[in-house]
Amino acid sequence: MTIPDPLTLWRELEAAVRHTLTHNELAQGGLLIAVLSALAVQARTLPAQLWSWLKGRATLTLEVQGDDAAFPWLAAWLAAQPVGVHLRHLGVVTRFNEQMGGQNLCLGLDRDGDEVNVRLVPLSGQVLLRYRGHWLLARPSRTQRQLPGRASGGFDHNLTFRMLSRARPVVAELLREAYEATAGRGDGRIEIHVPSYDSWSLAERRPARPLSSLIYSAGVLDTLRSDLDAFFQDRDWYADMGIPYRRGYLLHGPPGNGKSSLVAALAGAYGLNVCVLNLAAPELTDDRLNTLLGNLPRRALLLLEDIDAVFVGREPRSPAVKLSFNGLLNALDGVAAGEGRVTFMTTNHLSGLDPALIRPGRADRHLPLGNATPDQVAGMLRRFWPAWTDAQVQALSAGVPGGLLSMARVQEYLLERRHDEAAVGRDWPALVGTPCPTRLLLAAS
Repeated sequence: MTIPDPLTLWRELEAAVRHTLTHNELAQGGLLIAVLSALAVQARTLPAQLWSWLKGRATLTLEVQGDDAAFPWLAAWLAAQPVGVHLRHLGVVTRFNEQMGGQNLCLGLDRDGDEVNVRLVPLSGQVLLRYRGHWLLARPSRTQRQLPGRASGGFDHNLTFRMLSRARPVVAELLREAYEATAGRGDGRIEIHVPSYDSWSLAERRPARPLSSLIYSAGVLDTLRSDLDAFFQDRDWYADMGIPYRRGYLLHGPPGNGKSSLVAALAGAYGLNVCVLNLAAPELTDDRLNTLLGNLPRRALLLLEDIDAVFVGREPRSPAVKLSFNGLLNALDGVAAGEGRVTFMTTNHLSGLDPALIRPGRADRHLPLGNATPDQVAGMLRRFWPAWTDAQVQALSAGVPGGLLSMARVQEYLLERRHDEAAVGRDWPALVGTPCPTRLLLAAS
């Protein structure tokens, strides 16, 4: 059997097709219809294709996800623009939250005379605005988040700006202006961030408490300030020495003596924010902890409160705790641990902590914050009644037994009598003769 030459086959096929199209009217009509149909389809899609090509070539898109630090800057900036009121799809946030930007409305006063505020937040829609001579199309949007085992996991927000390509130079100016109008404003407030899935969300902005308003044993504030000053100034030195650029502090002592207050006041003094993490949260796993610490906002202190409530030695205190002890150690100073981080851990029971958790490198400085001393009580009395003489202050503070009363107990006693100065001295024996209620509860447990 002879196999035909491929070139011969091709020529025969070409001749057959030519003969059919020349002598068969049905074939000619079918070909014409096919060509015309293809041209019609192309004509219909041409405007869309042309528009897509022009849009890709002539425009620039800036998109910011809701979990990015820049999102609240731009959302608040957009809400402050005159055209922001034209967005038609809004949500109401009754809990005052500046994470989403929006427009703040005062509905009146409550029974205590405090303002009742709600915030209208843009959820979707689009507005066209003019910025520094350029047209910007702003489009906030949200999509429902789906989580395994749950009907709904909340919403993911994003914000998109579309502009002509020649507007590219204003992108940096837009971001700078939005930052300076919000996070960079320096209004004397600190931001408190809490975990939100694998990132952090802004829970509260509160006025920074002056360090001068805190009363601790001699040397505590000076020690912390000098140590933090040296750490922030020595970044290059750490790099030259090959030492991980991290610093950890352990604040320990009975409850009610200002451990968390000290961290917040230090954050305010250094222009930092605070990220609060509950290690005992049932949804906190090793992987999620590493992700959260890797996504810490800029210029933030990490606060791990009551670490004694998570582990007994190296074992979880509760079956609900999913975090492992080794996972915590690796997150604090393992190979993948981030640098530039300042961590504060607090505990009421130092003796229950495993030494590996609080060794140098994880907790470089240990600072005791004990119950009230006579000097601390004297400082508290002078804050409440600056006009008192030294003799009046010493007469009361000298009678305070050391180690029995927390500073919170002394402060509450003075608050109850802030409108009755005479009652302070008259009732003083009842204060100093009764141990702190918290101390009694701890002794009974």
